[in-house]
Amino acid sequence: MNFILLSVIGSAIILDKYAFGEFGISQPIIAGAIIGALFGDLQTGIFIGAMLQLIFLVGLPIGRNIPPDGQAAGVIGTGSYFLLRVANQAGHALCLALILALISAIIGGALETFVRRHNEKLYHLFMKKQKKLYLYHLFGFIPAFLRSFCLVLPIFILANYIRIPAQFPQLNKELLTIIGLSVGFANSIYLFLKKTTVVYVIAGALCGLALLVF
Repeated sequence: MNFILLSVIGSAIILDKYAFGEFGISQPIIAGAIIGALFGDLQTGIFIGAMLQLIFLVGLPIGRNIPPDGQAAGVIGTGSYFLLRVANQAGHALCLALILALISAIIGGALETFVRRHNEKLYHLFMKKQKKLYLYHLFGFIPAFLRSFCLVLPIFILANYIRIPAQFPQLNKELLTIIGLSVGFANSIYLFLKKTTVVYVIAGALCGLALLVF
């Protein structure tokens, strides 16, 4: 697939994060599945997306908190792998794709600050001229798309043309699974094992066990 078309599709997927709907398709495991299907390898797309989902499990944009952009990481990590895989070994492609995903998550989180500031200005304008609601929605939609596109496109260009040296570290699926599960388990402990939530975690585990047994 052409990297420009992939950049447009990836940027459109990331719009689900804030600008359009919040339906969950921008989550790494779903975005990975979509991109994997586009490249004819749904299984690998789901795998990479699932591992990135575990890594960014606790990245919750609550209040003014701006975590690393896990949605961009899912799109870029999966898309970069398939672009890199064309001319490089799978282990090299997987390792570099993971690195690019982590870098893009940090950059995406930083860029999100500018988008939020822009949206705050639009909100104040809307409060003065509420009849122009749809216009202000459009003005918010375009920067959100451009923010994602400007993040995704350079990385996909790099992934499309780079040739990885033989001495570059390789990463197989087994090792990535260990990394993803380890980080995901740590994130789960941080997220769920608290005094206010532990009762619900135990209740959910017991219900799941009951369904499994009966």
